[in-house]
Amino acid sequence: MNKIDIVITWVDYSDVVWKREYFKYASKSQQQDKYVGAEERYRAQETFKYLFRGIEKYIPWANRIYFVTYGHVPSWLNVKNEKLVIVKHSDFIPNQYLPTFNSNTILLNLHRIKDLSNQFILFNDDMYVTNYCKETLFFRKNKPCDMAVLNPIVAPNFDPFWDMMINDVLVINKHFDKRKVMKNKTKWFNYRYGLKNIFRNILFAPYHKFPGFYDTHLPNAHIKKVFYEVWDKEYELCNDTCMHKFRSCDDITEWTMRYWQLASNNFYPINKNKAGVYASLKDKSFKEVIKNCDKKGYRLVCFNDYNDDSSSLLDFFEEKFNIKSSFEK
Repeated sequence: MNKIDIVITWVDYSDVVWKREYFKYASKSQQQDKYVGAEERYRAQETFKYLFRGIEKYIPWANRIYFVTYGHVPSWLNVKNEKLVIVKHSDFIPNQYLPTFNSNTILLNLHRIKDLSNQFILFNDDMYVTNYCKETLFFRKNKPCDMAVLNPIVAPNFDPFWDMMINDVLVINKHFDKRKVMKNKTKWFNYRYGLKNIFRNILFAPYHKFPGFYDTHLPNAHIKKVFYEVWDKEYELCNDTCMHKFRSCDDITEWTMRYWQLASNNFYPINKNKAGVYASLKDKSFKEVIKNCDKKGYRLVCFNDYNDDSSSLLDFFEEKFNIKSSFEK
């Protein structure tokens, strides 16, 4: 098995230096737009340390953890941990894109991180490891594990996020012939996806273009070489995205890299829904996820959005991970 690294991105809104830069570039409208640059987009989660506890306990085989940040680190983080690599934006993002408050800029440039392995797993700071994960959950036969399921993009509100998702799919349709891609029945009609998802692919199979892809909002396995390939094929679009200080409806995202892997049939088919679950903290359903996490054997969980009343989530993590990790002081 090749080395597999983990990448985690994080921003601390309370950092006065970061704030000074932020207010220097953010217009009033951007400061108030929750989809672009509002405070809640950068607010640090109190539960963040439990991501490190989960990784140490349940992904002990990880090679290194690359912690990507503006320059700040949590006060509790043990920066001397030999498996931890602190990576500042200025360490890998080209100067013409800095400073940036655009998550797309940060993620599109991950392949530039020095010594990052070709195989890596990308975590957001709201994703957690809750049970043991084998390497084969993320990579098999040197291919990223994923599920190729089609899903049309239906925007439920006015959010630049949906425009960006459409842009990602436009890139894929530009470079790949959907019908030729889906001739690989082992990848696109795999029994592991379940009947519902297989039927979904059958339903959209006759169409000439990809309508969109099903996303699980869980950690994604990436091949670094794909980032180089996308930049090579779509330099202007990648460059334009990175020139935006804040997220824009004209951006593409790192999801383009995942979709590129799928459209290239460069992945190993699994059902990611059996590995984990997504829950919004703004929805009461997250309490049900907490209650049944171990019972249902979830290995990965994403608790998305911010909730000022996160006491039940903190209680859950403190009970499950009541011992500090070596990543803490």
